[in-house]
Amino acid sequence: MLDLFNIPTPQTANYQEFFADNSIAGNNPKKIWVKPRGVSIVRILMIGAGGGGGQGASTSGGGGGGSGAVTSWIGPAMFIPDNLNLSIQFGGGSNTSANASIISYKAQSYYTLLSANGGSGGTGTTGTAGAGGTAMTANQFTACGIFSSIAGQDGAPGSVSGSALNQAASTTTFLSGGSGGAGSAAGTGGSVTPNYGYTALPVTTAGGTVAGANGYFITQPIMVGVGGAGGTTSTTVGTAGGRGGIGCGGGGSGEDASSGGRGGDGAVFIWAW
Repeated sequence: MLDLFNIPTPQTANYQEFFADNSIAGNNPKKIWVKPRGVSIVRILMIGAGGGGGQGASTSGGGGGGSGAVTSWIGPAMFIPDNLNLSIQFGGGSNTSANASIISYKAQSYYTLLSANGGSGGTGTTGTAGAGGTAMTANQFTACGIFSSIAGQDGAPGSVSGSALNQAASTTTFLSGGSGGAGSAAGTGGSVTPNYGYTALPVTTAGGTVAGANGYFITQPIMVGVGGAGGTTSTTVGTAGGRGGIGCGGGGSGEDASSGGRGGDGAVFIWAW
């Protein structure tokens, strides 16, 4: 077969993936990427961390956390420094927003080349959902290649009375925000519908004691991330929200529950050939 476009195969491309790592002290840098020798093109995909789900209050379920932004760049390797510093952030905890993940170059000080903003955390007082991470604004480095940055999906709000709304699939990103928690006795927690027809997370049964389902992240056959489902409520106390997959928001907890689901951690994927 003729290889008219000379598209690299996995066997000929150098591929590396990086995730948040609590074994490394400090905030910047977290990890270092070294440019392989002899490569001509570099592609970078950054996934911002997700916001945590809201902790349910006495009058409402917690809102779901927002997903992180997605930033990508592809361009000539000659424009990439030999070493890149990667600061990859953890997902937000209950009621907590996630920090931005950053790729920087160290000269006299750190210069930000690319970033993927984290999602905001949901709240419990009013069931307000967390906003998705905002898209990165283009800078001098992004002009050296093909650049895009897409904002994250907002979480779904928690309910102040009854069952929470479900989180619909995003129309702009492959990540999802977390769903909201139930806000009254015997209310159901919200579910999350992924992109590309994948099965939705189950609704948390009303009046039960099971926490919201955890989300997930897969790369095959199509890359997709799913946020955490919302917690339910019983006559006594609510249940926790589910954890978000990589880059996705955590689920809000049910009314009076102790914890919203943690947001998914950030990640960076780099190809060079």
